[in-house]
Amino acid sequence: MSASLNVIALVSGGKDSFFSILHCIQNGHKIVALGNLHPPLTEPQTEESDGIHEDENDLNSFMYQTVGHTIIPLYEEALGIPLYRQAILGSAIQTGTSYDHADLTSSGAEELVEMKSADGDETESLVPLLQRIKDAHPEANALSTGAILSTYQRTRVESVAIRLGLVPLSFLWQYPILPPGMQISLLQDMQAVGLDARIIKVASGGLDESFLWENVASEKGMRRVERAMKRFSIDGDGAVLGEGGEFETLVVDGPSWLFKKRIVVETEDTRIVREGGGSAWIKISKASLVDKESIENKESSCRVPELLEQRSLEILSALDKNDHSYDLSTSSTPCSGSLESPTWELKSSTANGIEGGNMTHWTIIPESASCSSILDEARSVVESIKARLNQASLKTTNIVSTMIMLRSMEDFTTINKIYGTLFPHPNPASRVTISCGSSMPLNISLIIHLTLHIPSATSSPRKALHVQSRSYWAPANIGPYSQASSLPSSLSSSQTLTIAGQIPLIPHTMLLPTSLPSSSSPFHISTILSLQHLLRIADATSIKWFTSACIYIPTPHPESSSPSPSCSSALSKIAYQAWKHIHTPPSPDSDHDSDAEPRDLWEEKFRYSNTTPLSNEHTTTTYPGHEILQSDTPTIPPFWTAEVDSLPRGSEVEWHAHVGVCDGPIDVCFLLSLLLPRFLVKNVETHEHRGNSLTTSSTRHTVLTFPSDVIPSPDDLKDDYSNRGLINLVYVDTSLVDVNKLLSAGWEGKGVIPCKSLWDGEGRRLSTVIVFWGDAR
Repeated sequence: MSASLNVIALVSGGKDSFFSILHCIQNGHKIVALGNLHPPLTEPQTEESDGIHEDENDLNSFMYQTVGHTIIPLYEEALGIPLYRQAILGSAIQTGTSYDHADLTSSGAEELVEMKSADGDETESLVPLLQRIKDAHPEANALSTGAILSTYQRTRVESVAIRLGLVPLSFLWQYPILPPGMQISLLQDMQAVGLDARIIKVASGGLDESFLWENVASEKGMRRVERAMKRFSIDGDGAVLGEGGEFETLVVDGPSWLFKKRIVVETEDTRIVREGGGSAWIKISKASLVDKESIENKESSCRVPELLEQRSLEILSALDKNDHSYDLSTSSTPCSGSLESPTWELKSSTANGIEGGNMTHWTIIPESASCSSILDEARSVVESIKARLNQASLKTTNIVSTMIMLRSMEDFTTINKIYGTLFPHPNPASRVTISCGSSMPLNISLIIHLTLHIPSATSSPRKALHVQSRSYWAPANIGPYSQASSLPSSLSSSQTLTIAGQIPLIPHTMLLPTSLPSSSSPFHISTILSLQHLLRIADATSIKWFTSACIYIPTPHPESSSPSPSCSSALSKIAYQAWKHIHTPPSPDSDHDSDAEPRDLWEEKFRYSNTTPLSNEHTTTTYPGHEILQSDTPTIPPFWTAEVDSLPRGSEVEWHAHVGVCDGPIDVCFLLSLLLPRFLVKNVETHEHRGNSLTTSSTRHTVLTFPSDVIPSPDDLKDDYSNRGLINLVYVDTSLVDVNKLLSAGWEGKGVIPCKSLWDGEGRRLSTVIVFWGDAR
């Protein structure tokens, strides 16, 4: 388990913030304080008012739940945890999903801490509240929020938390898609621990006033809401959870390991306020606390979603059944790049780097003459990037993705802080980081490759998936990078995305899976878990197909006890089997139900309140989208394995999917011409190399793979606008390829990734893999 955190829990009174508190405790963290923002009060609070103000209006805030806020003071005694409150100032100035506090003032965050004006963004009201709590509880180092599907809420809380040095926790993030994959499971889990969450406001055509004060975490309440929402919602939109503002709740009780007392509201102390348009809420004039019975017949802990979802478990089972434990002693193919890499030199490119179209790729290295340490190299590279951006009239926000190569992974912390200065605004570029050790060029310890978007008058804004909170969903971004970053197209409304490298961190602990209770090989679990992260990001960003992918594996340390098999060739075969399994379309004759797990009737009857499940609708995954392929022939995106020196956190695998293609909107012109290819995959094979060329309406992506006994020609290492695209990345086995010879033949080292060894999915040694990526012309 990860180190225990001291958490400030934001509470609105609603079910989600309190259930998040329960998950904080479940994960071994301590709640040191509660924080709440309320509407500006129109009359002073007195002892006689019991914390209840006569004049109460719902602000209908973009950010905060305010209805029922007069009950909030009772939570301090009910939970036995200090409560701090502050009035909401300002309104929703920035209404997009991303939040950039730097745009609010030129003076930076320090001025925002002192903000007392009602003219600012309401998000900044959190800053002085949390600063006051930190002053009273200096041990506080984390912040909990109840965000489930609201990117708007999550990004704003994350912005404030990161600025104040607090670890953001959103344990309910994407909860409906987690095993068992049903939206209603969140309410069922709340019911299992005894949360009493009353509907205090309705604002949907499917919910009338009769739903007010219904316990949504009860069997009756869940069924009523689910039936009502089915008429007005779509699968996965969170309506049954109130994620679209359909209803709001007020928690009056919970398990005794959190609630020491319960809140009682008498009917005569309430009245219904009707706002029009079907919106109505309960105004409470008086409430009280009563002691709870000492013994409760409720769960003593929260259900934690399973680490691996069903799709991942199926792949893991397939790998375990076909365990590739090869007899390496009889193999004629060397297992790893054990040969010493010859020395080679790389010089700064003189190319301008703006080739036209909507993208470009740069390779930046430090100016060796001015660098005596890794810190100097990091500063040199970042300054070079800024200078080239300025020369090209581009901004750091135009950087879509980066790939960082280090000589030693021990230098990562040093360069990360310098690198982070490139991205002062939200949604930084996606990033892949590896260490190449002695394969790096002479006297260089840092190389950064960049892909940049060249905006035009018709291109849409760049988007990103940037989740910085810990959750059960996927690892949080704990550095200056996004999980996914889009490359907008000026030619069509479709998007392509780049994905950050994925290592097998357990999302809610951010630790590697070192001691999971499983009979599976540790490499199998690491491969599947990191692949699951990749696929969840794909599903969250509507990616339907990846152009190609590779895994990075570290060279085994001489003293390490690497799990069998330790051969790079064998590990490549294992990972490829997982990749192949994902992309193999289901057989039309297959009967999935015949292999399904039998229903646990006891679980259905007793765990979920003596009835059959509320819903059989499971949240479905979307990747891969075979329907966007023109060919009926089964196709698997190119795959290979690159052996390098080491990976972040000491991981034994890192997935790198190069470009994700979304099923974007189809315009009228496209609909009228069905003969135009929406998506084309063409395989080409010669006696020298294998190639895979992928083309969409806006993107061309080509991969050339060279066997171990074939070296690329100078023509193979040139940009090819009309056929292959621009050189993006060049994976080179430096123990097989004379890199100096390639450089002397005219290649400037653009996109170079020096590797210990390279392998295809069948376990065959490769000398080089060249990745081209450009816009379709």
